[in-house]
Amino acid sequence: MLRQIIVTLCWLPLSLLALTGQANSVEPAAVQAGAVPERQGGALFKIQRAGQSAYVFGTIHVGRADFYPFDDKVLQALQHSSSVALEIDPGNTQGLSALMTKYGIYADGKSLAKELPQPLQKQLNPLLEKYDLTPAALANMKPWLLATVLGISEYTYQGYLPQYGVDSTLAAFAKSHDKPLVELETAEQQLSLLGKLTSTEQIQFLQDSIDEIQDPEKARRSMQLITLWRNGDVEGLTTMLAEMTSDDTFTGKFVQRALLVERNPGLAGGIEKLAGTTPHAFVGIGMLHLVGKDSVLAILQQRGYTVTRIY
Repeated sequence: MLRQIIVTLCWLPLSLLALTGQANSVEPAAVQAGAVPERQGGALFKIQRAGQSAYVFGTIHVGRADFYPFDDKVLQALQHSSSVALEIDPGNTQGLSALMTKYGIYADGKSLAKELPQPLQKQLNPLLEKYDLTPAALANMKPWLLATVLGISEYTYQGYLPQYGVDSTLAAFAKSHDKPLVELETAEQQLSLLGKLTSTEQIQFLQDSIDEIQDPEKARRSMQLITLWRNGDVEGLTTMLAEMTSDDTFTGKFVQRALLVERNPGLAGGIEKLAGTTPHAFVGIGMLHLVGKDSVLAILQQRGYTVTRIY
């Protein structure tokens, strides 16, 4: 689950940090020219059909300062773009916080302490101490929201900050250059996918997340995703996606189906509409949406687009 979350739900990292009181003053990275190594991160594609075109860039939702500046080809595509499109605007933390309260916070007298089985609570306590999370800040969170907090906290613990996520950086670029920022989805669409989980499913979601964090091999593979993104290793990411498909945990199946595959047609439709109405659009979406047989790019190819990898 940790692997998927940093390339599927771009609203989570910054808004979760704000919700738990962990947000700090680090600003999104500046998008500027500079000496960069070959394949600085991600993968850039150009889609074309009947005179329509757009750039599509695979993102990751946490990062470090040394993820930047972007590769020159990405910078050129950004600078010449007429608009920037993302899954959603990650900077809209006020709206996101309200939606998280709606879908992720108990409002009926329930609490985590009342809902969690005692063995799971015992597993949770060391992680709260590890991530410096206060029980009071989490007391009214539903289990699915706590699971995502733990996932993002683990990446933060390893030095990968939401403030340096690629989506946040692209959003900051669009705003600082007066380029329209287009949302391909809504935060409510994404949040409702998690909010509709039953209480039993949410507890299993949390259990699976804790098990992944505490399993050294699973934790290593979670961090491997960042390496693959940094190397622009599309083949490696495709292999990793296939491995995720074989994950038979409840959480693995849910994230694979609901947070990846079932969202891809809608994302592809949004890109298709944008390419047809806005010349030179630049689109940034989670990298795992761009690999595999059911990917956004595969859907666009089925709809008559040619897809060319730029770098």
